[in-house]
Amino acid sequence: MSHLRQYLLAAALAFLGLSACGDVAPPDAEPSSTRQAELVAEAVPLPLPVGCLLTSLDTDGDGICDIVEAVLRTDPNKADTDGDSLSDYVETFGFGGIDLSALGANARKKDIFVEVDYYPNLRPSQATLDKVITAFASAPVSNPDGTTGITLHLLLDQQIAAADADMNLSPVWAEFDVIKNKYFAAARAPYFHYAVFAHQYDGNFSSGISRGLPAQDFLMTLGSFNGTEQQQAGTFMHELGHNLGLRHGGNDDANYKPNYLSIMNYEYQFYGFELDFNVGALDYSRVQVASVNEAAVYELTAFAAVPPSSESELARYFGLRFNDAQVAMFSATDFVDFNNNRQYDFNTFALDFNRNGVATDVYPVSQNDWAVLIYDGGQIGFGAPGMSRQLNREERFVVSPEKMEPCLPGDPDRAP
Repeated sequence: MSHLRQYLLAAALAFLGLSACGDVAPPDAEPSSTRQAELVAEAVPLPLPVGCLLTSLDTDGDGICDIVEAVLRTDPNKADTDGDSLSDYVETFGFGGIDLSALGANARKKDIFVEVDYYPNLRPSQATLDKVITAFASAPVSNPDGTTGITLHLLLDQQIAAADADMNLSPVWAEFDVIKNKYFAAARAPYFHYAVFAHQYDGNFSSGISRGLPAQDFLMTLGSFNGTEQQQAGTFMHELGHNLGLRHGGNDDANYKPNYLSIMNYEYQFYGFELDFNVGALDYSRVQVASVNEAAVYELTAFAAVPPSSESELARYFGLRFNDAQVAMFSATDFVDFNNNRQYDFNTFALDFNRNGVATDVYPVSQNDWAVLIYDGGQIGFGAPGMSRQLNREERFVVSPEKMEPCLPGDPDRAP
């Protein structure tokens, strides 16, 4: 917790006539495994925040007494006020030598932390990372502090030594763990995703892969074909999306789904959208779009929004892509040249959007991605003070690591 915030908290408590006690300094070390972290967190009392006594009421059991939660304006009935799987305690006071508050965490606004390491000559530019940070900041996600958006903290940490930079990580996660065990601090495990900009894995030319879904780790492998800044940013957000529980069709694996306007759709991973006239904008789906039938495509009315999404939200989208081509359009709500024949057809026609050789598929209503993100992939939130020691869903993975498909596989000579 920063000195300024400690001072303000103490001042607020003094104003309320409360005496401060307890030591806010976190323990010096964090165990290396999740189970060890759980045992330590359960066995060792948390340092008392300023203003709390051992006898103070702590309704949610997060380590912050109710009276201090009132000053912090966090929810005394929820260990995680903002729902980002980081407890109010660790976001405010830190733990195990990790001071999330000093890194900008806010217990009343969603935060996502990612450590980013990279191979020699593959260091991502700050402009690349900023594109993703901006996309999350613009997310239609409400927070308890009255703001919208998600604060994405991308910590560009260190270069992987040349001797450790395996040009072909195979088998991918076994070789990835050699790097992770050396370069990723175990103390960060309950709070940080881990991303590596690498060259290639399993001998293919995939742009990247997530370690399951939802998950904690992901790999960027555009080094095999020198991805551009736009491609790197789109792929980073795409793989992070898998970490946060999103599939290639949002809630299903139907890739190239025409009514799914998301960076998770391969059509947009490398290109983004023209959103509010911002070319190359990155976004997960923020609108629910009505079902589309390949056998009856109609260009004059294009897509329709499904409540609670609105037509005005859908009309913000331009630069749509189908069958690997950006098509002419007025907006996503009307006059879209789906078949890219340079004219608007007045009759319905059939079009194979997903390239499976038939034009009879029906795509259901697409989801709002931002509303369904899963924040507790991998070890995140577990073994951390103030959080439940049990998974809040039956299965740890919606998709297990060994069943994750490579993202945008293909010949590097044909990369855009």
